[in-house]
Amino acid sequence: MRQNALQVATAALNAALYAALGALWTLFPITVLGVRFWPQVFVPGAFAVLFGPWVGGVGAAVGIFIADVVYGHHDALLSLLVGVPSNFVGFWLMGFLSSRSLKGAGRFGTIAVGVAAPVIIAAYGAYEFSGLTLSILVGLSALVVLLVAVPYLARSSWANVQAASSVGLAIGSLIIGFGLVGYSSLFVMPQVLGLGSGALPIAFAYGTTLWTYLSEIPFLLLLTPPIVKAVRATLPSLKIEGRMASKNANA
Repeated sequence: MRQNALQVATAALNAALYAALGALWTLFPITVLGVRFWPQVFVPGAFAVLFGPWVGGVGAAVGIFIADVVYGHHDALLSLLVGVPSNFVGFWLMGFLSSRSLKGAGRFGTIAVGVAAPVIIAAYGAYEFSGLTLSILVGLSALVVLLVAVPYLARSSWANVQAASSVGLAIGSLIIGFGLVGYSSLFVMPQVLGLGSGALPIAFAYGTTLWTYLSEIPFLLLLTPPIVKAVRATLPSLKIEGRMASKNANA
């Protein structure tokens, strides 16, 4: 009962912080392909690692729904069908994979998928773009590969967290990209997104996935570990699901 109450409380705090910090977007309203520039993903990322998949996923889902309806595109149905499931699945996966004591083939497989995501995205970028845009895409992809691969090669306990971040965000980004295309085929897109009223082409899904992943993954990889480490150091006795949350505090 106590753990259930703690999970509800932390999920609510996750959602509140995610939506509140996301409101800063209104000061810098950058939107590309209908998706906001959203560095705030480190909030549910940290909660997912600290408190497990359900706290991370549910908090992210509720937080993004509030953000979408209050100061985003204001379309509750679009949020429920695309924003909510993408955030829930992405951060649930991040919490699940980062909390597993993966070893051998399982750990290598997770790292491999985490590294493959930016490589595949960079390859698609090379097909679609050139010049400065391509250089930025390749540079960001290379940074992600380093941030995911180096902890694994160094046998750091943070390797699972970095790989889980990449895998979770990649899946969430795919849901957003293809979800928007699917939604546009059934409903009229909100005018505020500037995407027109007709069905979007399938190529739009790939571009949206690319933008979502590469614009958010640096913040998830660079900010989540220090925040998690700071919380674990401050609250060394915090227990979630029978495990010590401080297990990797000294990594």
